[in-house]
Amino acid sequence: MSQETKQNLQKFLVIDDHEAILQGTIPALQEKYPQAEILAAQDAQTAYQQFEHYHPDLLIVDLCLPEKPQAPAQIEVGIQLIRTLMSSPLAPSLVVLSTNIKPLVRLKPIINAYEGGFAAMDKSLPIREMLKFIDLALRGSIYLSSELRSRPEFDRKWIEVLKLKYEEGLTDKAIAQRMNLSDRTVRNYWIRLQDALGIYDEPGKELRIQIEIAARKIGLIN
Repeated sequence: MSQETKQNLQKFLVIDDHEAILQGTIPALQEKYPQAEILAAQDAQTAYQQFEHYHPDLLIVDLCLPEKPQAPAQIEVGIQLIRTLMSSPLAPSLVVLSTNIKPLVRLKPIINAYEGGFAAMDKSLPIREMLKFIDLALRGSIYLSSELRSRPEFDRKWIEVLKLKYEEGLTDKAIAQRMNLSDRTVRNYWIRLQDALGIYDEPGKELRIQIEIAARKIGLIN
């Protein structure tokens, strides 16, 4: 199959709730890939419907998205959409284009094992850089910035403990009940989080607050 024929078959889906980004990204894609069909969505619900219907080869996704039209944009929505897309047997190429890619550290184990192409970049970078990342993803490469590559991997259960503590305000006992774990297991998760974040007991500093600050800094919690 010729390169032109392959391009004729390609479908791209750009997912971003900002009109200005869509108006900048879509023309650049049309110029670089003139034979490809380019679709757009501005919320996760519409994006998933288009993914199910059109099976695009490439998705360019903002990390902060509304769940549905008129809803507020949230990082958790983008994270969940990306997780869902990566669980598809279609394994489309994915490019995350966002003002803050740090929360992708939560998905590192999934990204490292992903069978499709994956790249992530700050949306403030020039369009030509975006096109380079798209080429990488379409070739099946996995690319993360040095900042993300240098981060340790965090178990999903550790991240859930962080969210229950710092986003819902639960005690360790309530966290154990919510997650159906023993109190001891939750304590062990805190120790592992502390080690992974490089947090050490210091006189005059509250350990859990230091963990919260470090976790927010690298995007584990919002």
